[in-house]
Amino acid sequence: MVKVHIDDVEHGMVADKDVTGQQGVVLLRQGAVISQENLRAMRAFGVRDVEVVSEAEQPGESAPELEAVDRRCRELLAPRFGALDTAAPFGRAVFDLAAARAAARVLAEGLDLAATADAPSLLGFAPEAQLFGRQRIDPASLVSGEVELATLPEVHVRLLSALQSEKTSARELAALIGRDPGFAAKLLRLVNSPHYAARSPVDSITRAVDMVGRKELTTLVMSLAALNAFDDIEPGLWDMRAFWRHAAACAVYASLLAASCPGTSPERVFVGGLLHDLGQLVILRKLPAAAGRALLLSRVEGLPDAEAETAVLGIDHAAVGRALLAGWHFPESLAAIAGDHHRPSGDAKDRETALVHVADILATAWAWPPFAGSPVPALSEAAWHSLGLTESILAEVAEAGDDRIRDIESIFFNPAGRPPQ
Repeated sequence: MVKVHIDDVEHGMVADKDVTGQQGVVLLRQGAVISQENLRAMRAFGVRDVEVVSEAEQPGESAPELEAVDRRCRELLAPRFGALDTAAPFGRAVFDLAAARAAARVLAEGLDLAATADAPSLLGFAPEAQLFGRQRIDPASLVSGEVELATLPEVHVRLLSALQSEKTSARELAALIGRDPGFAAKLLRLVNSPHYAARSPVDSITRAVDMVGRKELTTLVMSLAALNAFDDIEPGLWDMRAFWRHAAACAVYASLLAASCPGTSPERVFVGGLLHDLGQLVILRKLPAAAGRALLLSRVEGLPDAEAETAVLGIDHAAVGRALLAGWHFPESLAAIAGDHHRPSGDAKDRETALVHVADILATAWAWPPFAGSPVPALSEAAWHSLGLTESILAEVAEAGDDRIRDIESIFFNPAGRPPQ
């Protein structure tokens, strides 16, 4: 065994032990032959030294095969990145990380690249069922914003009312929360997750209320109610697990970016990320055939989802999401995030929308499986520059985000892809 600095590691060397990133992400398994793609991934994840098998113990050279995996991953990813300018610094960094993450996982887990590349590219059920669904709904209700709003559970209504009163104590709030065991459990799991980084385990609802704070607790109650409003969508109708995984990823990436963007609220953009695509579910519920046509158009033509929706419906899910959250009397800041996350203004006052815009791109670009799913949306350069961030932060966000996404996904969503009751 020899410890080699990352600058001196060469493709064709063999890892003598697992190579992990700073957050424990396994980039390369013991015994794997190191490729150029592995090297890019390790540098992206901040690896400094690698323990490799000495030259005398090296197996046969397989670098050409591994370089072929690198090239093939990039070829397979390229169609999804048609709308993102990969020649620009941001787009290039996002694409390189997407390729590095894909190749690292394929190689580390010994996956069949051909089988992975052939994974289904549609999130929904059989296209003919989507295209010829019997449900008939007037599209004007969507265009006008007259969406059918779900009612909040009584306990959430009472909790929101109590939160609006400064006289309500943390103990009283905890008592109200305790009437909804599901919400109480999620709150405790959330404050014990890396998102809050509690110094010691939080084992009481009263302490959880104190830790979260009245303002954020209000948005959490509203967001959980919003998520539960769509728990009746049939699992076979849409890949709800993938939908909620994207929501969790967008929320996590937005909050991580906000931590380096003074004057923005990581908590608010976290909730904004969770809710940014709810308009898609409204369209799916009320216009399933149109949702199917938009999905097919997106995949066949390589259009981002919002552009395909506009081509089919004349509106996109962002506009529907804004109408939904406004109708639910959510704060204007969250309605604006939902409505403008694909077309942020780039103004300094709209940086939280810009954060979710960027996070949405990252969550789409770095999703697994990597070669299927939604085309990556275009970047608003003005919005990106308004954040005052550089591309170097992207690798840090990617690495820090993986564990947090899994935690948030497990807290908010059950294995069937539905928000827990």
